[in-house]
Amino acid sequence: MPAESKTPSAMAYALSAAVAKKSLTIALIVGCLLSIANQGDVLLTQPVTPRIGIKIFLNFLIPFAVSSVSAVLNRQEK
Repeated sequence: MPAESKTPSAMAYALSAAVAKKSLTIALIVGCLLSIANQGDVLLTQPVTPRIGIKIFLNFLIPFAVSSVSAVLNRQEK
């Protein structure tokens, strides 16, 4: 019977405090930049609609996911 590994699962590692904090920081910076670049003109001239809200949400979610997955893959390479 194989010995149990003390290494956390990929999901547990990605959601750990250290990784989540770094991923959140990156998502906030990149999400703001993407939102300004992609939706800035709409935000300045029109009210925010649910469609725009979803696009802005994805501008933050995608960098968070990419950063978290990168952290997991980087850990597995070591």
